[in-house]
Amino acid sequence: MILIIILASPIKENWKAKPKDNFPLSYYPMFSKKRDTSYTLNYLVGFDANNKRHCIPYYMVSSGGMNQVRRQINKKCKEGESDKLAKKVARRIANSEKAPFDKLEKVVVMEGTYHLEDYFLADRKAPLKEKIISTQIVDRTWKELSSN
Repeated sequence: MILIIILASPIKENWKAKPKDNFPLSYYPMFSKKRDTSYTLNYLVGFDANNKRHCIPYYMVSSGGMNQVRRQINKKCKEGESDKLAKKVARRIANSEKAPFDKLEKVVVMEGTYHLEDYFLADRKAPLKEKIISTQIVDRTWKELSSN
């Protein structure tokens, strides 16, 4: 009984103005915190000659794990360096011989807002709204320059 009381004791933090989350006794704010129904994030998209959209995976942006790269993208966008980011990724794509990257002609840094329940539960992946932040043409001569 004492163990149950100890394990349940962090629940009282939910009613405090400034709750404390202490490991190992946690009230799990990441699960109990009220979240918006939509989420806005920054990401990169590539377009081919037919203007077909291709997602650019995190490993084409930078080294590190997905969450680390996501934070780097957000930081660059927040600091107004999305043009540099787009150019860096366009150079990597210009040097790639793998499909679909070998066919991409343009790299775009986007800010998109998605409805979370629609995205994950209803399989509706289209954004509620999307804004182009930066665009960079993929110049294949970069590949020739980097190989010399």
